[in-house]
Amino acid sequence: MIHSHTRVHIITGFLGVGKTTTLKNLLKQKPNHERWVVLLNEFGETGLDSAFLSQNNVNIHQVAGGCLCCDTKLFFQTKLNQIIRFEKPDRLLIEPSGLGHPDKIIEILKQNQYCKLLMLDPVITVIDPRHLGQKKYRQHEIYQRQLAIADVFVVNKIDLANNESIAQFKKMVDEYQRPSWMV
Repeated sequence: MIHSHTRVHIITGFLGVGKTTTLKNLLKQKPNHERWVVLLNEFGETGLDSAFLSQNNVNIHQVAGGCLCCDTKLFFQTKLNQIIRFEKPDRLLIEPSGLGHPDKIIEILKQNQYCKLLMLDPVITVIDPRHLGQKKYRQHEIYQRQLAIADVFVVNKIDLANNESIAQFKKMVDEYQRPSWMV
């Protein structure tokens, strides 16, 4: 029996923007009849407790020790192959490290061996608007890549942002004009 395409979302964003919180909110939306798997590339605590995961019937896998597309690329692909073959999820949510290269992860997912198995859904980039006024974020290469590949911007921590940060965020969205959605 051939399994239909596994839908894949990459949830990216710089360190500390709230990717895990966004992931938790997505998991709460999971239909009961679907099988979802989460693949994390974070260091230390995930913030996703086992009770929350078992309640939502979600399996979680971690690839630790470096970037999914660089240092641990082979381990990432091995883990990805195992998930596809043995778990056959309807949806796979990938959360790379905040310093990961999501564009390179997309390149891996578009390789021939995955074309008939995976369907890349919109890439979600989580943004903390307070970072936009800080040069160390704005000019960081990885931060720029995360913004450039976004199909969806999720604005997090907006309640902590001042009017200037919110205005900078709106200006940035106008400049990129790429995301099809903004949440």
